[in-house]
Amino acid sequence: MRNFNLLITVIFSCSIAWAQQDLGIVGPNNWLQGWTSFKPLTNDYPQTTKILPNVISADFKLSGYETYSLVGEVYVTNNATLTIEAGTIIRASSDEYSALIITKGSKIVAEGLTNNPIIFTSSRSAKERKPGDWGGIFILGNAPINLYGGVYKIESSIDPSLIVAGGSNPADNSGSIKNVRVEFAGKGKNKNTVYDAVSFIGVGNGTTIDGIQSSFSNGNSFKFVGGNVKGTKMVAYRSKNSDFELTQGVNSDLSNGLVIRYAFFSASTSFRAVNIKQYENKDLTDFSKPQTNVVLTNFSLINESDGEAVTKGLIKEAIFINQGCSFSLNKTIISGFETALLLSSTIELKPDNINKIKLKKVFFNNCEKNITSQLGTTESDDLESMYAAAIYGNVYYKASATDIFNDPLNERTPDYRIKISGVK
Repeated sequence: MRNFNLLITVIFSCSIAWAQQDLGIVGPNNWLQGWTSFKPLTNDYPQTTKILPNVISADFKLSGYETYSLVGEVYVTNNATLTIEAGTIIRASSDEYSALIITKGSKIVAEGLTNNPIIFTSSRSAKERKPGDWGGIFILGNAPINLYGGVYKIESSIDPSLIVAGGSNPADNSGSIKNVRVEFAGKGKNKNTVYDAVSFIGVGNGTTIDGIQSSFSNGNSFKFVGGNVKGTKMVAYRSKNSDFELTQGVNSDLSNGLVIRYAFFSASTSFRAVNIKQYENKDLTDFSKPQTNVVLTNFSLINESDGEAVTKGLIKEAIFINQGCSFSLNKTIISGFETALLLSSTIELKPDNINKIKLKKVFFNNCEKNITSQLGTTESDDLESMYAAAIYGNVYYKASATDIFNDPLNERTPDYRIKISGVK
């Protein structure tokens, strides 16, 4: 691998102004403060006081003064709106498959406060919770999905008309999510399957996503299937599978996102911080429709176990890109991964393909390899050379997380904004 350390002084001195302003997750204050939790295993939650109905077919409100039990599959149907007040806690049963499904046309309005978040968590007591205690949250929208027929079905035994997503409205509105935590989800309907903590399926850009944390998911933290999604302040913490998986023609614009992977929790095979796919099933995909297009801005992707010799090889690449996908990565930090970005062997290194992959002002820190291809060493070296050109403004550095972030080891609320004084 080529050594780019000599480029650091020139590139970084030119870029320190923009780095100080908007590199990695940004904000005048640490926006993780108050509503997130990085020790959910030990949190004490109140006992449940009410049980959610399994079918919500008219507008329904959950009170912030109550703690609700979610048992089995709870569906919001008939264009109803489920409103969840700030401070509400929903504890999902671990004794059976439990999930919340917002069906197409219905909405979830879950607007917590920074000092009073909404929490979805396990029914188990502190220190007994584990990834996959319950299913997760499914939001089914009416935005385009590039499958034949334009619809995607989730697994369920109920009325088939209630489990489909996808349509023709990219501006579809499935509600609002603010300052929400989702913990210990990812249980499948049987012992051989896993689901994702939060699934956005055919969700349109009329939906507000502004502050959501997934912790200890047994599947992906966040999955996007089709749709035209916008979101900000999304946190994925120690998921077992990928943190962000995006597929089936999703057109997404996500910003201010944080991913923290840890070798002793993350599965070591084929799962990444960001996994970008053209499709899940090639035979069902309509290639005449728009394909996957992902824009990530101001993300911080961090391998929490960086530098621990016993974890070498247990964390895969930070980002994996499959053939046919467009990807733009801007003002982002990738820190502590063996490989920062990997291109599938199906992506030939020719202009039409490379023009779909844009890397601008990316800070690669402490990665053994930065930009590589499954095609081999020669192709990987070519990619490294190309994206190291000054026109891209990418930075290559070698430092520990404590040197470049404000307060990454804070057990209560870490601060992963960049610490310019630590970068020389």
